[in-house]
Amino acid sequence: MHKLLEFKEKNKHLLFFIVFTFFVFFLTSQLPFIKESFLNFLYQPFLIEFFGLSSLFFLVWILVLAILFFYFSINLRNKKNITLLFLLPLILILQISSIAAFFSSNYEEFKFSYGGLLGEFIIKFPAKWDPYYPSVLNYTIGIIRFLFLNFLIIFLFFPKKTITNIGGLNTHIMSLISKYNKREKLVKSISKQDSNDNAADYNLEEDISNASFENIDESKVNTFEPKINIEHSTESHTFTPNINQFELWDLPKESLLEDIKSEKIDPNDINEKKELIEKTLNEHGIEVSVDQVKSGPSVTMYGLTPGFGNSKRVRVDHILAREKDLALALANQNIRFQSPMPGESLVGIEVPNKKTTVVGLKELMSENNEILESLSLPIVLGTGSDNSALFSDLTKLPHLLVAGATGSGKSVCINSIIAGFLMKMNPDEIRFVMIDPKRVELTPYNGIPHLLTDPIVEPSDAIKALKLMVEEMTFRFKQLEMDNSKNISTYNEKSISKNRVKMPYIVIIVDELADLMLNSSNEVEKLLVRLAQLGRATGIHLVVATQRPSVDVVTGLIKANFPSRISFSVTSQIDSRTIIDSPGAEKLLGKGDMLFVPIDNPLPKRAQGILISDDEIDRIVSHWRNHNINNPVKKIDLDSIIDEINDDNIEIDSDDDLILQAQNLARGQKTLSTSYLQRRLRIGYPRAARLMDELEDQGVVGPGDSGKAREVL
Repeated sequence: MHKLLEFKEKNKHLLFFIVFTFFVFFLTSQLPFIKESFLNFLYQPFLIEFFGLSSLFFLVWILVLAILFFYFSINLRNKKNITLLFLLPLILILQISSIAAFFSSNYEEFKFSYGGLLGEFIIKFPAKWDPYYPSVLNYTIGIIRFLFLNFLIIFLFFPKKTITNIGGLNTHIMSLISKYNKREKLVKSISKQDSNDNAADYNLEEDISNASFENIDESKVNTFEPKINIEHSTESHTFTPNINQFELWDLPKESLLEDIKSEKIDPNDINEKKELIEKTLNEHGIEVSVDQVKSGPSVTMYGLTPGFGNSKRVRVDHILAREKDLALALANQNIRFQSPMPGESLVGIEVPNKKTTVVGLKELMSENNEILESLSLPIVLGTGSDNSALFSDLTKLPHLLVAGATGSGKSVCINSIIAGFLMKMNPDEIRFVMIDPKRVELTPYNGIPHLLTDPIVEPSDAIKALKLMVEEMTFRFKQLEMDNSKNISTYNEKSISKNRVKMPYIVIIVDELADLMLNSSNEVEKLLVRLAQLGRATGIHLVVATQRPSVDVVTGLIKANFPSRISFSVTSQIDSRTIIDSPGAEKLLGKGDMLFVPIDNPLPKRAQGILISDDEIDRIVSHWRNHNINNPVKKIDLDSIIDEINDDNIEIDSDDDLILQAQNLARGQKTLSTSYLQRRLRIGYPRAARLMDELEDQGVVGPGDSGKAREVL
């Protein structure tokens, strides 16, 4: 083969001249004008008879292939080159011959039609058309066969995408049919109710006209008095109970999301690392075998089976102790052990891939659509280290704490969670309260009907919104008590049978908890803890994110009431223990690499988060903004609540107000210490010491020794 290629390279001009001469001779044999000349013995129009009009394209294609073969080096192992050079020209030949078969011809050069025998076979066989006056039925069957040919070509090249689009089209058609049936039922029920009301009014008028007003005992006449229920005067901020006015919502289509396909890891790279792990451990006297490999978007999990050394089983602790040796051999400091692997009797080693694969929301939602439909509040988080989709139900979590360093992927995770809700749920099923002190992350969602109020950017307004949510929670508990329902799911199940509106879920999203805690930590902590403790039964759930996972932001009370957590990359092991109560988050790679700890699984699960772009968010938000709304959705009014000032909870910045606050703390105390002022006023020691000196100057406290409490005068 090599010698043939060398011969072609040395004699390419001569070989091309021979091929071109044969091409001209072959082309001449197809031309009809030589039929009447002395060269009529060369006339053999089999190519025109077979291809029809596409024979010209066929000849040009052969000439181009000859030029490329002799004068250009083409890699035929590349699928793109094969598609462009061979598959696309063949498809064009089929298309030209099929379309030309619809046009009749009287010329002898073309058998039956301009499409040639190829077009005749595709469009007409086994039927025979009238060459002059084909019927409408002939044309209809030909068009159907032509469309089927194109569908078959598309299916052969894109089978998976074709099946997915057909399924999506079928689902869309069924949804349109169901919406039409609902509209018909609604119109019939309204018309029936109107007819009953008209009949009742007619009967009442007839009874009044026929009634005799003589011999009426006035003492027995009962006067009508309207009954007003004043027991529950507080209204819900999110829905109106016991009404049957339903809004018809159209959910966004998956075509609004970008089509991001997951890339596969090079198997040669996996085999090299597999052999390197076994070799490195064997060099240190630890016999293991890699029996399982699971490739994920960001890391690959290698499952190790401990062998036998000196007739004894290798201890797992010996394998875990060689973490730094393996990191040196693999030239990667971010390896992570997991012993045992979930559901396996193996020791897992997570090794980062050379290139992180991007995970898209569209692929995960389309592949797990049936599972997501069965969840009350579906959350799609990303793809796990075993390359399986990671999703959960927020009602089971029931609150989520997200933490990580700046730029690790927290805000993208929050946006992907919101986008997943907007793709699957309408405003009658879920409502949002978005608190965004950073002012740039959640404000693009302004204007969607799911929002109870515009995204909140001021800490004072955030406290008002949280207080209104506490009021809403109290109202919902009363509503559940009146309905004899244990929780929101039971209430909504009864709503279907009673033909009334459902109680929507409320998701409170806080994108930066540290800013709220910095301004008024006592108030925010108290409200968040109260909502987290009692909100689950009433359908109120919290998703809180922070980039400062320290104990003064993520306090013990908040951690206790947020059992499900997501940790992105952090700077230290202390921050990792603060978030997920275990080390490991400090070794994450960043850019969406996360550890997910749900309430039902104490072991962290590693995953690569979803990357959702601003364009995708804008398309989803535009769909809901432009949606036609017949019945206006309820909103909350932040001005309806007035902040109550409490000296024990409010923190004041100025020194004068701090002195007044310190004087109030001194009342009723026999002694006052600097550490007491630090704890109650949440200030540092130097400031507390200055306050103590000023109180002494004012005569509030007496003089005292250093380190001892002072007597209150």
